[in-house]
Amino acid sequence: MNSERMSHRSFDRAFAGVSTAAVIAAIAAGFWVLGTPGRQREIAADRQRLQDVAAIAQRLHEQYLTDGDSFELPATLDAIKLRDDPLTSQPYEYARLGDRDFELCATFDTDSSTHRLSNQASNPDAARWQHPEGRHCFEFDVSEYPTLVY
Repeated sequence: MNSERMSHRSFDRAFAGVSTAAVIAAIAAGFWVLGTPGRQREIAADRQRLQDVAAIAQRLHEQYLTDGDSFELPATLDAIKLRDDPLTSQPYEYARLGDRDFELCATFDTDSSTHRLSNQASNPDAARWQHPEGRHCFEFDVSEYPTLVY
């Protein structure tokens, strides 16, 4: 009877060890696939920056459609109340490049090639929103609607 009890204890210890190793491996795999919570916050902030940049460009496009031929790109975006960068609270950079062209710049925490913005194979517009880590500018034509793809 004692040897049977020892056998069960050995099995229980082995099972506990294998179970613990499996849980640790699953947690490690989760961090490897998804990244750390801090990395996920950076990705979420970058997605918010992309949404903000798209919203600014869309608002200018809507003004263009409303004003028609009399539309003129503003020299600055001071007149338009917009969101600022979600982490730095700094305004996004805007520059008028021509009569219909402008650029909007933001500073990103991540390189979008290291995480998936959307399925680029099924939607070629997604490539337009790829960005490196750091400051990056997107160019727009005010006559074209800037679709943000996720």
